[in-house]
Amino acid sequence: MDALSELVDWLAPRGRMDLRCLFGQDWAAPHEAIGPWRAPFHILMRGRCELWLPASNTLLPLEEGSLVILPHGQAHVLRTAGLGPEPREPGEDMRPIRLRKGELVDLKTNLPRPAKADTDILCGEFEFPGRRRSTLLDALPDPLVIPFGQRPEYGWLQGLVRLMAHEIEQQNAGAQAIVAQLSGTLFTLAVRACLDTRPELSGVLGLMASPRLAGALKAMLDAPQHDWTVASLAERCHLSRATFAREFARRTGTGPLELLTSLRMELASRLLAHGGQDTASVGEAVGYRSEAAFNRAFARHAGLTPGRFRRAAAAAG
Repeated sequence: MDALSELVDWLAPRGRMDLRCLFGQDWAAPHEAIGPWRAPFHILMRGRCELWLPASNTLLPLEEGSLVILPHGQAHVLRTAGLGPEPREPGEDMRPIRLRKGELVDLKTNLPRPAKADTDILCGEFEFPGRRRSTLLDALPDPLVIPFGQRPEYGWLQGLVRLMAHEIEQQNAGAQAIVAQLSGTLFTLAVRACLDTRPELSGVLGLMASPRLAGALKAMLDAPQHDWTVASLAERCHLSRATFAREFARRTGTGPLELLTSLRMELASRLLAHGGQDTASVGEAVGYRSEAAFNRAFARHAGLTPGRFRRAAAAAG
C-alpha cells in the first residue's frame, strides 16, 4: 500500500454532506469551532465568496469551483466577496438566513426564491473517530483550499463534485449512501491534490513529495516494528547519514526517529481502538518488546495509558 493510502486508512475518515447554501446579495454565514477531530468542508459550486478566519484575522477570496477544508475544525465565516477589509458580522444590513429541512440535505438561504441565488455552496464534515494525534492531519495546510475549477488537471476532482451535486439535486434511490461514500473519498482526493501542487509541504506530506526521502517514510509504514536507525533509513534513500538527517529535518521539522515514534503510536492507537489484541501484542506490533516500555511511550504520546485509551475508544463506539 502506498504511503498516502496507509495514512488515510489509519485515520479512517468518515464524510457526510448535510447542507446546501443558496445566497443572494450580502450575506455572512458563521461556523463555530468543532475540532479537533471533526473537519468541516465547503464546495463553492457557483459564484464567489470569502473565507474569514477570526483566530488569525485572515481573509481568503474563494472563486467558483473551490474546495475548502478546515482540518482542525477551527471557527470560520463564509461571506459575500468584496465587503471590504473589515469582516462584518451577520445581521448588519443583511437579509436573514433561514434554514429549511430537507430529506437528503438541509437548505440555508437568504432568498424567498432560492433558485435565483448567485452563490451555491455544498457543506459537509469529515470525522476522524477515536483519535489522539494524526501525522497526516498535522501536515495539512489549515485551511486547505483546492481551486479545482481553475485547474484542468483537477478534472477528476471536479467530476466527483459534480456527481455529488447531481445526486443531491435528483435525490434518486440510494442518493444518501452515494453522497456519504463520495464524501469520504473527497478527503483523500483533496490530500492528493494538495500533495501534487504544494512543494513547500512539511511533515509526512513533505516526505511524500520528496523523491529523495519518500523511501524512508514508506519503510517506516511498511515495517513500523523494525528496529530502524537513522543510518538504515538513510540507506533506504541512498543518502549519507548526515545528508539524510539534514534533509529530513528540513522537510519535516523533526528527526527521523521522532517521526517513527509518532507513526508507531498512531498505529498503536488504531489497533487499540479496534480491539482484538492485548496491550503486549499491540506494543510488539509497533516495535516494543517490553510491555512496560510501550505503556510509557504511549502515555507520553497520548496522555493516557493504553488500557484507558482502549476503554475510552470502546465507550465512544
